[in-house]
Amino acid sequence: MSESQEPWIRDKYESMDEIRPDPQHLLSLKLHWGLHRKTETVIFYCFAIVCWGAEIAAAALGPYVRSSHPAFIACVSVYWVLHWAAWFQTAFAMVQRASWRRDEEVLEERVQFLWFAVRLQRLMLPTALIAFCTFIPAYVQRDSLDDITYWLMYMLIFIIDTVGCVMNAYNNITWEADRLWFEDRIPGVPNTHVAIFGI
Repeated sequence: MSESQEPWIRDKYESMDEIRPDPQHLLSLKLHWGLHRKTETVIFYCFAIVCWGAEIAAAALGPYVRSSHPAFIACVSVYWVLHWAAWFQTAFAMVQRASWRRDEEVLEERVQFLWFAVRLQRLMLPTALIAFCTFIPAYVQRDSLDDITYWLMYMLIFIIDTVGCVMNAYNNITWEADRLWFEDRIPGVPNTHVAIFGI
């Protein structure tokens, strides 16, 4: 190796070891719907936690009352409204930072896109798990319960959220996490195998 090449190689490895910005700082650089990150996150988790509670409450009521009962309809309505409110709140934030809208050199938008994609997994995975745990016994007891709406609704919830999780993990999380980790060397970026579980 010639001496003329050594400064170039040294500069290359020095740039690779450059200290990159803190992801927690990058997450706070862009407002979402005019709200700061903390406020917007609190709203999301209020939607998510209440919707999980309504989903569980509807699942508990199902074996004792028919799906036409007002209490069951109220729980299901609360679940659907809040689940999709949280889903669209996060999905719109992802669209605002999607690859076809952003400058690829702007790291904060890429980190925020990954963060919102992981948060979407946090919403859909528990929802799918609750639906699965409800659908299986409801389907087994479908003859005695004699209420096709009950088990069919939870089957659809499980399918929709499971498909959403798989597509989000494959199209968004694995792609962006690997790029930020291996190409841009951003510290604190979640490992891909952990991020697809919303962690």
